[in-house]
Amino acid sequence: MAGAETQTRSSTAGLRFLSLIAALTPTPALAGAWIAPEGGQEIWTNSFSERDENNVVIETDLYWERPFGERTSFVATPWVETNYITPDGWRAEAVVGLKHAIFRDDENVMAMQAGALWVSHPDPGCGEGGVEARWLGGRSFGRSSFVNVEAATRAMENGCGGERLDLTAGYRPGDNWLALGQVFVDARRDTEEAVKIQLSLVRFTERGYGLQLGLRARVDGGPQEPALVVGLWARPRD
Repeated sequence: MAGAETQTRSSTAGLRFLSLIAALTPTPALAGAWIAPEGGQEIWTNSFSERDENNVVIETDLYWERPFGERTSFVATPWVETNYITPDGWRAEAVVGLKHAIFRDDENVMAMQAGALWVSHPDPGCGEGGVEARWLGGRSFGRSSFVNVEAATRAMENGCGGERLDLTAGYRPGDNWLALGQVFVDARRDTEEAVKIQLSLVRFTERGYGLQLGLRARVDGGPQEPALVVGLWARPRD
């Protein structure tokens, strides 16, 4: 089970993009180091992968952010995976917490995020509850590109937990298009490290909604687990 547990989610991590899009175009804000604009941000994502023959795994997750000030927001990231190798055939995680921008200027931002963590199927000897602390940093390059870096650590009962690193680079080839390249590293304690790469495109509508389509694969020497990624980005609400 421990080896299987390393095949963890990356889509929610992938959804933590940059709210600087609000400054780049009239398109919806993106999650990440930047605080979402008034009205907030919602991003739904589904991924479909075949890890074993005739066994399609479906991941569904949500990034939900609501600001209550210029520098602080409430963040929730529930995630569920079905057809997984557990007695129940599924597993889930959720983080609920606060994000606060500790530094920002016209091009750069740095934020800290802390929240409560729940894991439905923890490793043997570990509890379901814990905490997650995350550092987020972003930089924009004019009106066409950006990078976002996030480093997180998790602490659970009996010394369980792990670390995560999420890297995102974005480029706007057109007014309504956003190209994304991402790397996700998940290092659980006492288990092997999982590294995944994701490439995707987001097409925005005039009303501010976005449709994301991409591909993701594992590149750490284990099973490649190729996946199709489909996401819906909701516009901030009044």
